[in-house]
Formats: sequence, structure tokens, C-alpha cells
Amino acid sequence: SVQSGTYHAGVHKENAGNLTVTAPEGGTGSLNATGGQGGAGIGGGGIDGNGNNITISGGTVDAKGGEYSAGIGGGGGNKDASKITISGGNVTATGAGHAAGIGGGNGGSGTDIEITGGKVKATGGQEGAGIGGGRYGNGSGITVSGGEVIATGKDTLLGGGAGIGGGSHGNGSDITISGGEVTANGGIGGAGIGGGDNGVGQTIVVTSGKVNATSIHQGAGIGGGYGGAGTGIIISGGKVTATGGEAGAGIGGGTDADGTGITISGGEVNAIGGHW
Repeated sequence: SVQSGTYHAGVHKENAGNLTVTAPEGGTGSLNATGGQGGAGIGGGGIDGNGNNITISGGTVDAKGGEYSAGIGGGGGNKDASKITISGGNVTATGAGHAAGIGGGNGGSGTDIEITGGKVKATGGQEGAGIGGGRYGNGSGITVSGGEVIATGKDTLLGGGAGIGGGSHGNGSDITISGGEVTANGGIGGAGIGGGDNGVGQTIVVTSGKVNATSIHQGAGIGGGYGGAGTGIIISGGKVTATGGEAGAGIGGGTDADGTGITISGGEVNAIGGHW
């Protein structure tokens, strides 16, 4: 187990190189990493705080962000995260204080996040996405092609993040699910997959896998958060259940917003709009 002090990540990475976490051949291995205030569990700290080029390919990993920081990704203070890949292992990532579970810290975006295998449980801090952006941060370029993923956006009365996509007031875009089993739960006003509260969900593609996407309040299951449109949503395969929160679409816009450019050409799809 590792735990750092103020402004440092549990496992601190601040350069342009690659950080890889893996289990020894024939073994299991475990890592518990907790960031100090302003530091991610694994990734950036509060000063040089972007969390980039991180790969987890095995072992049991439990990463907890310090205040305002992601479990895996960006540190506190508008810090972004990009090029995070999980291909195996049992990974739990928990953000704190407006950060994503996996992705951006408070005010930071999460981009180019890829999950190809393993078991992943990602929970955002208040107003952060499970996977994607922290509060006011976008989540984009997120791909799931295998494994088991549970992503939960958290909320306050001021709004919540998407399960996968934008944090509160952030957009979710270029999200692709092509395999695996995905459960995505948005917080208050956040989509299950797509925009956070007051965020747009756009260019969301499902080609295969099992997807269960739910907004607990006023967001779409897949698409926009409260007040955010859902556009460019394509489902061509897989088994998809999308449940909107109060007055939100199952697939499309959140409350008081439109759904456009939605195409369903295959798969088994169950879309349930929320009651007002």
C-alpha cells in the first residue's frame, strides 16, 4: 500500500513516459494507492497534475484519489487525464471532491480511455463522472471492448456526472462500446452514458456487448444530461437497456432537450423514458 502527502499521487506520474501496472507472471499481485490532498490515487498531483499514459494489465488495484482528484488520472485543480488503458486485472478507482473515478480531476477532462478486459469499478466524486470528466470536464474518446465495467457518476443537489462521459456541466462524446458488459449509472441530472448535468451527449456508438445505462434523475439513459441534447447515437448490435431519469429519454436528450440523429439498426434494445 502507498499513500502520499499533499499535492502528490499515491503512485505519482508527472512525465511523458509510460506507467504500467501488471501482475507478475503466474501470480496475482495487488496495489492499494491513495493520493494526498490534490493527488490522484494513480496519476497526477496537484501541481504537475495531468495523469497521462497509464496502463493496467493485471493484478488487483484499488486507487483512491485525494481531495479533488481522480482515482486514476488527473490531480486536483483543473487537471486532465488521457491515454489510460485497462486490459486486465480487478480495478477499483474512486474519485474524491468533484473528480472522476477514472479520468479528470476537479475541472479536468478525461480523454482516450480504453478498457479491453478485466473487472473495473469506477466511481466519481461529487459531480464527477465514473469514467470521463470531473466537474466541468468533458469525457471523450472512451472505448470499452471487453471486460466487466461498472461506472457510477456521483452528484450533489447542484448536479451530477454521467456514468461514462462528462462530469457535471461537461459533455460526453466519441464513446464506443464494442464488447464486454457495461453498467453505467449517472448521478442527478447526468446521463448513464453521455453528458453530465447540463451536458451534451454526442457520437455514442454501441456495436456489441451488454449495456445497461441509467440516469437517476432528468438525464437520458444514453445521450444528454439534464438540459443537454443527445445527438449522433448509433446502435447496431448488442443487448442495450437505456433508462432515462424523470422526463429524460431512454435514448436521446435529457429533460428539456432534444434527441437527434439516432439510428438503431440491430441488436436488442429496450429504451425507457422517465416519468415526469
